[in-house]
Amino acid sequence: MHYRSYFWATFGFVYIAGRSFVPSYAEESKKSEPVAAVSAVKPLLVVVAPRQFEQELQPLVEHKRKELTVELAFLEDILAGNRGVDDPEKLKHFLYAAWHERHAQYVLLVGDAEVLPVRYMVLDRITPAAFDYSFYPSDLYYADVAKADGSFDDWNAQKDGFHAGYFGEVRGEKNKDDPINYDGIHYKPELAVGRWPVNAAEEVRIVAAKTIQFENRIAAQPPSAYRAALICNSGWIDARGAMDREAETLPKGWKIEKRYYSDRRSRSDAPPPDRAEVLRLLNEGVDLMLHAGHGQGNQWEQSLHLRDLPKMNNADRLPVVMSIGCDTARFATLPPYEPYLDINGVEHKGTYVGETFAAPPPPAVPYAKGKYNPLGLGKQLLRAGPNGAVAYIGCNTGGQPCGLTLMDGFTKAWGQSPSPRLGDCWKEAVAYYYDEQHLDAIKPDAGWYPASIFFQAMKFMVYGDPSLRLPH
Repeated sequence: MHYRSYFWATFGFVYIAGRSFVPSYAEESKKSEPVAAVSAVKPLLVVVAPRQFEQELQPLVEHKRKELTVELAFLEDILAGNRGVDDPEKLKHFLYAAWHERHAQYVLLVGDAEVLPVRYMVLDRITPAAFDYSFYPSDLYYADVAKADGSFDDWNAQKDGFHAGYFGEVRGEKNKDDPINYDGIHYKPELAVGRWPVNAAEEVRIVAAKTIQFENRIAAQPPSAYRAALICNSGWIDARGAMDREAETLPKGWKIEKRYYSDRRSRSDAPPPDRAEVLRLLNEGVDLMLHAGHGQGNQWEQSLHLRDLPKMNNADRLPVVMSIGCDTARFATLPPYEPYLDINGVEHKGTYVGETFAAPPPPAVPYAKGKYNPLGLGKQLLRAGPNGAVAYIGCNTGGQPCGLTLMDGFTKAWGQSPSPRLGDCWKEAVAYYYDEQHLDAIKPDAGWYPASIFFQAMKFMVYGDPSLRLPH
């Protein structure tokens, strides 16, 4: 029996940290209650957190119970009460049961890589010093809990030799004869998953307060006041036309602010996307900010930097932010290029500073603590203080132009839903991406790009409450 903490508004009781049988939704539906009562069951949000954050989460739980059934589950109890080859798989088994037995829709993971386990997916990237393997964090692992037939998906169909420790393997950059989807993952999410990248009580308080304030504000704000900002700096492709199309998919009546770069080939009539303009838009107040162009772990190149956070004054009107730039949702160390601690307790300095692997690199331990847990623009916009953003979606490593398809799916879902929520829009974005990029049929070619197309959505992070109500 799992050890859990429950806050079940629908069933009218509170159960805290003990052993008990809690009926699943399916079993509840067998009772002789009226059909209308069954259909009125509120959507289930599961909040997973280390026990140390229980007190800081109470305001969020109480706020969310106004609209949702909320289950607060402590990570320590989940790991003690579920099977799995490691902590990520134990957590995934718990989430699968929440989806399969209790029809959970939303999962909020409270904790960065310091305190809540990260699953790394694997790419056969051609880097001889790394024995042609690389690892990237992937929260899609926790969202895609089931195969097409509804059974548990461990993301590890290939278990021979070292492959038993490699999850969500994508091939096709080096190995051309294997399927790109080497572990046969289902890919499309069953759960809407978001993560608060926090590791301290004060950060939990900050993000909880932001979430509550945001939802209270949009409930009182007239739709005619909503604003979106589209930021496009230079990148591998010219994304200005694509950003124009994003504007057309947003809800009607919104005011759209565009800040686009100009170059020798094409001048833009929009003001430039420099740091002064982006900061001005944020401080004036926008509800959504989209970014395309070059990025790094600490910045949108020439548009926004970690150093700009102290200059922000937008706590009363926080935006949802999405970027398809490289690295802006930096989450954890990237083995084996960067320093990491492997599952055997061995420290590695990484190939960037001269380490060479003569065999497949051992996987990283599923917690990236201290020096292995770098800062990033997306994380800090969410957790560094009352200003910044209420949610951030971005790539935790290098992004490719196909990321525009994810942005397109996200804005389409937002614009078309009568009552959009962050996680629902992202779920639809991933499914849209899967279909539009034909991931079920994609095959290697002579280059590197097909494999990168396949795992693009696998390396995007959703920082924020997936049940967050969005303006419409």
